[in-house]
Amino acid sequence: MSWFEWQDAPAGDYAVLGDPVSHSRSPQMHMAAYDALGVPWVYRAVRVPVEEFDSAVARLESIGYKGLNCTVPLKEAAFRWASETDGTTKRIGAANTLDLKTGQGTNTDAPGFMATFHSGEPVLVLGAGGTARAFLVALDEAGYDVRLWNRTADKAYRLVDELSLSAEVVLCPDLEGVAAVVNTTSASLQGEPLDIDWSRAQSGALAYEAAYGRSPFLESARAANMETIDGLPLLVEQGALAITFWTGLVPDRSVMMDAVR
Repeated sequence: MSWFEWQDAPAGDYAVLGDPVSHSRSPQMHMAAYDALGVPWVYRAVRVPVEEFDSAVARLESIGYKGLNCTVPLKEAAFRWASETDGTTKRIGAANTLDLKTGQGTNTDAPGFMATFHSGEPVLVLGAGGTARAFLVALDEAGYDVRLWNRTADKAYRLVDELSLSAEVVLCPDLEGVAAVVNTTSASLQGEPLDIDWSRAQSGALAYEAAYGRSPFLESARAANMETIDGLPLLVEQGALAITFWTGLVPDRSVMMDAVR
């Protein structure tokens, strides 16, 4: 079995929690990293409904788990669980990595994104959910000129106010003059196209997809002669940062990428 319900999860060292979690490539990536490091740790995928988060963490800790990654929809619950977080994680209001030994939590999505995002300005961010929160804070702290679009404009305005962002909310995802467009919406996970006029895209501009794998967003961007990047480099980078956060060790990112490509 590639994943477990939290009540049935066997002993291990580290795990990714989510709902759903059956699609996750994190176990194969982390196990490859541990093997290259020469350590005998075990990493599992565990399904945890958000309302059962605290009970699940308590059980996993009791059977020997030392650290957890948390994906959708558990990042806000993970932030609340942590007894200590860094400044960027506090501003984001969501954690994706927990150290069960110390109670510390952090968000490796933000630095992971910045390590894999290389573009000029302005940047158009699509979506206003949990992933967007991390990306927007990272871009804001790096001083980028950012435009934010969401299907529900009110949510975008509230997010800008809540996070004290300098981003400009736009009512249409217009690609004219944009150096990069970053998709954090759930459309790609559902295989749905976004209502974007790709003819206005600048040739050679960057289309960055937070999800990994093929998507209508990336296919449309390639047809518009844009440079594209999917979420695999982000998956690897945030995972590598999590390993260092837990253990102080620096894993081989190329080994991790080979395991998930």
